[in-house]
Amino acid sequence: MMTDGKYKYNPETLEFESSDRTKKQKLLINLLSIFVGAVIIAITIFFIYVLFFDINIKKQKARENKILTEQYNLLLERKKQNDKYLKELIKKDEIIYQSVFKSLPDNSIFENKNPYTKFSRTDTKSIIDTNKIRIKRNFKIAENTKKEYDYLTKLIQKEDIDNVPAIQPVFNPFLKYPVYGFGKRIDQVYKSLVFHPGIDFAVPEGTAVFSAANGKVIKSGRKRGLGKRVVIDHQNGYKTIYAHLDKIFVKTGYKVKRGEKIGTAGMTGKTLIPHLHYEIQYNNKPVNPVHYFFLDLSPEKYTKIMTDSERSGLSLD
Repeated sequence: MMTDGKYKYNPETLEFESSDRTKKQKLLINLLSIFVGAVIIAITIFFIYVLFFDINIKKQKARENKILTEQYNLLLERKKQNDKYLKELIKKDEIIYQSVFKSLPDNSIFENKNPYTKFSRTDTKSIIDTNKIRIKRNFKIAENTKKEYDYLTKLIQKEDIDNVPAIQPVFNPFLKYPVYGFGKRIDQVYKSLVFHPGIDFAVPEGTAVFSAANGKVIKSGRKRGLGKRVVIDHQNGYKTIYAHLDKIFVKTGYKVKRGEKIGTAGMTGKTLIPHLHYEIQYNNKPVNPVHYFFLDLSPEKYTKIMTDSERSGLSLD
């Protein structure tokens, strides 16, 4: 077959025929070109998008990791500070315990245990947020406890422990008598919320009442609202008050020893049932007497009486 430009020679027909493609062939070729071009463009856009999106994800992850790392390092520093406080508190606790009980305390609760086991399957951010709250709370507790221990350490070093109120004013080693707590309570007579400066022991009438420490009786007799009451000055800033008594066995000026019987509980004054109202004042300001039972109670019993006294919103006065 011979060709010449746009024509080709057909030896069968002995004629020259046009060599141009048909319209259908041209249309098909155009459609194929457009399709191939579109596919190439789509693939290119897809790879560009994936690459750009992946870069953004990596940047976001990097920012989050940076923030989490900074928070973790901050929490680690706070934990180190808390550990330092804890060691100081354990040491002070041993000093106080040795001074009072002549033995070492059981500090096994401070043994190094792993508190994070339950977080093993939790994401890192949740662990950091949770521990941030726990460390902040524990830091405040440690600070407050350190202040209390510092005060008690100075007290033991400066003052005779026999003059510090340190026992319950009634025989209550098994905590059989309910204790109504210190602070804002509902007055049982007037049914209003008032500040209760002491604690109330719900004991039967005639129950023996004892001095909580060595001291000198500075008031003995009746007072409006408190009924028969005894006030003892322990000559170190502390005073104790025993009110609503049935009988009083000591007079003003009398020197008493810790554990000495000074009267019996009753229901004189403003009260609805027999009980003992007991107060401790330090530098003429009321303090919570429950904190001063350390010669009388084990740590477990102290925790129980503290919890029980705070649970009740009542006073018996």
